[in-house]
Amino acid sequence: MHVHRRHLLKLLALAPAPALAGCGTTGASAPELASAEAPAPTGTFFYVSPTGDDRASGRSRTAAWQSITHVNTQLANGGIGVYDTVLFEGGQTHFGKIRIPHGRPTGGGYLTIGAYPGARRRPVISSYTLLNKTSDWRRTAPNLWTTDLTPRRAAGRGYDGAQGGADNIGFLRIDGVVHGRRVWRPEDQRAQWDFRCAANALHVWSTANPATLARDIRASCDGHCIALGNSVHITGLRLEGSGGHGIQGSATQVRVDNNELAELGGAVLKGTTRYGNGVEAWIDSADFLVERNILHDIYDVALTAQGGPTSNTGSWRDLTFRNNLVYSCNQSIEFWSDGTPGPGRGFVNCLVECNTCLYAGYVWSATVRPDRDRSVHLLTYGWTLPADITVRNNTFYDATGAYRYSSAPTPGLKCSGNLIVQRTGGRLKLGDPETIEQAPTWVAATRDDVGSTFQVLPQGARLDVAGALRRVAGQRGGCSPPPLP
Repeated sequence: MHVHRRHLLKLLALAPAPALAGCGTTGASAPELASAEAPAPTGTFFYVSPTGDDRASGRSRTAAWQSITHVNTQLANGGIGVYDTVLFEGGQTHFGKIRIPHGRPTGGGYLTIGAYPGARRRPVISSYTLLNKTSDWRRTAPNLWTTDLTPRRAAGRGYDGAQGGADNIGFLRIDGVVHGRRVWRPEDQRAQWDFRCAANALHVWSTANPATLARDIRASCDGHCIALGNSVHITGLRLEGSGGHGIQGSATQVRVDNNELAELGGAVLKGTTRYGNGVEAWIDSADFLVERNILHDIYDVALTAQGGPTSNTGSWRDLTFRNNLVYSCNQSIEFWSDGTPGPGRGFVNCLVECNTCLYAGYVWSATVRPDRDRSVHLLTYGWTLPADITVRNNTFYDATGAYRYSSAPTPGLKCSGNLIVQRTGGRLKLGDPETIEQAPTWVAATRDDVGSTFQVLPQGARLDVAGALRRVAGQRGGCSPPPLP
């Protein structure tokens, strides 16, 4: 389900305005929480504006830099120090992908990436290439139009390909609606906006020049919106339009809070396999906190910790996903591992709590994926390494496939105190016969979600994000998602 931003503004008038208080821990065995306190910015402040100049100092709003490419250069050569702050002008779109160097030190302060103080709207970090000129397109066959995706800077072009991925397109966004049907053979292009990629080229099926049929044509380019390094605080941004992940990396001492991640994924990873998550903590990550973010319209999973078998530590340590709002992603939360078990390896002190996850599988990618039955809120597979993961006090609301899927037994995964809502006849776990109406039998047989609450949603209930938030408000003992964007 794609929700237009103008519709969200209407929904906001109906939605509650919850506080952002977190849940408290309960029980002697509860894992420790990562600190919720946002780190104070330190070091030198640098400013970025679309009207800035990369030849300027960047040290004030009136001497702001212009491009993300220049920011990346300064990050790479040390012009931006390890604990400096980079601020983007709010309410503006900044095209490009942020690349934080690996090997940064841990301890002490953070490199902070955020918005100008007092910004009323988030700055947008966008990976969209814009294809709105009729001259961008040429007819190459009946109902087939081609555009050149060679990386280049041009006025009105959007992302210029400077960080790669320009000709690996995840989806097209046409006048605000995402179209994700990518094919690999010309004969498979049969309907409006079906697309195919080639070296530096995009081929689109269209009854006329695409720029005459739509006012706003955007192509999502491969690559992560932000590639992580150690000791990073990402706050107050909207990340959009990447054919890959929103935020990804193996990193220590990471804080990701108060961001919106939307319209991500669908690019090719290898062969014909497509990918793209919201926040992905790759193996070797530690002290990693993701809270109070909004994630929606994502090809794969909103929040995931995964990786292996090659790694340095073989672990994820002190990882927390808390108080995030997730809706209309294919899956909401995922864990998987590969590697050689051993002391201190695997998922260590990992916590998922107070997240509100709505409408898994009601997403633009649902009709173009090969695994349409696995649209679930909680996904686990490849359970090779040990696990110490607590999933508690979350809301999992209306998934098209099932509440969860596991490819193998999941020792060390502890689920409790969650609110699980499925439509009449909705599945609890793929591979198990029980439906939502048979939750007591399922809990008794599996010992999963002991102490969780199960509710039945009428089969004909309409898709309504704000309505779902109202329905579950206050049921999780103080958990409150951030308000809709």
